[in-house]
Amino acid sequence: MKLNIYLIGAFFGMLILASSCSNEDDNEISVSKDKWYWGYFKGTINGEEISLENLWDDDLPVRTVSKHIISYYPSEENKLDSLRKIKTVIGISTGITYSENKAIRINLFNLYKGIRFVTNSTKVDFIYDGIQITQDTHSDEYENRYIRYIPKKETPFKVEITNITYADDTNTNPIIEADLNGVLYRSDNPKDSIVVKGSYGTR
Repeated sequence: MKLNIYLIGAFFGMLILASSCSNEDDNEISVSKDKWYWGYFKGTINGEEISLENLWDDDLPVRTVSKHIISYYPSEENKLDSLRKIKTVIGISTGITYSENKAIRINLFNLYKGIRFVTNSTKVDFIYDGIQITQDTHSDEYENRYIRYIPKKETPFKVEITNITYADDTNTNPIIEADLNGVLYRSDNPKDSIVVKGSYGTR
C-alpha cells in the first residue's frame, strides 16, 4: 500500500514538473534573434494575456515600421561651433498588432539601455519618443475611422530598454528589447483607457 502511494506521488510530481517545463517553454521565443523577421510581444493589455511572435509564414504582428538616422546641431546660437559638434542619433519605430483592429505604435529616439517616461503620442515629430494605440473602426468617414489612445503628461508611460545590440558594425541597425508599463487614454474621452504591461523585441 505504501508503495502504491509513493508511486502515485511520484506520478503527480512528474506531471507538475512537466507542466512547469511546458509553461517555461511557452514563455521562450522560438525564433532566433539572428533572423531578419525576429520580433515578439508578451504581456497583458487591459488584463488580457497577449503572446505574439513573428514566424516565417506569419504576417509579422511585431514589426519595425521604420528606422531613422537623425543628425542635428546641439545649438542654434552658434552654428559654426555646432558644426564641430553635430550629433547623430538612431531612432526606431515599432508596430505591434494585437487584435484585428488595434495596434500599438512605439517611437524611440536616442537609444540607450534604461528607463524613459513617454508623454507624447506618435503623431509628434519623430525626434521625440512617442507611444499610442490606434483602433480602426472601419468607418467610411475618415475623420471618425481611427480612435487613438495616448499618454497623459501628468501620468507618463514607462518604457525601459532592457537590451540593445546592432546587426552590423555601423551601429545604425538596432535590435532592441524593452518593457512597457503604463496607461493610454482615449484622446476624445479620457475616461476610456487601456493598460499595457509587457515586453517586446524587434529588429
